[in-house]
Amino acid sequence: MTPPRTLRRDAQDNAAKLRSAALDVFLAKGLDAPLDEIARAAGVSIGTLYNRFGSREALIDAVVPDVAGARLRALGAEVTARPTPRERLAAFVRGMIDLQCGDPALNDALMRRYPDATALLEVCEVSTALGRQLVRDAHEAGCLSRTFTEDDVICLLWMAGTLSRSPSPPDGWRPLLERTLASAWLS
Repeated sequence: MTPPRTLRRDAQDNAAKLRSAALDVFLAKGLDAPLDEIARAAGVSIGTLYNRFGSREALIDAVVPDVAGARLRALGAEVTARPTPRERLAAFVRGMIDLQCGDPALNDALMRRYPDATALLEVCEVSTALGRQLVRDAHEAGCLSRTFTEDDVICLLWMAGTLSRSPSPPDGWRPLLERTLASAWLS
């Protein structure tokens, strides 16, 4: 077996510049930002980008999972520190919507726009699992209607993700999602 080849110093520098530029551009514009814009921001050719990373998904997995994971873990810690299942679920939904509205790359990740970016999907799955668990906990505590399911919380977040990226969403979409959740509480 041939040992892995060490990159030349300039190739290492180019890869680092590409990772930095990709993170900046993805966070500002979302995961569908033009790759040529990332290459330009890094001061390299688009060919260098593809030579170093191979695909958009590989570039996404190289730069976004750590940042997305940190943001989602912080939300998870904030949510689980709440005293009641109701407060935890409400904080989770509101917090996820805030993240989706404020972070186009994380929104794209949560919406699974690039399913071949598997490292990023794994990071997002932790939050999906948390949301599902919070619904189960609220059911067990008797504060959430059994008609509001684990899939319903995922659908609420999906709608928020879609609407938050729309160039002209209808007025009142966020209060509508709030009212939907509010109508599911039992007391």
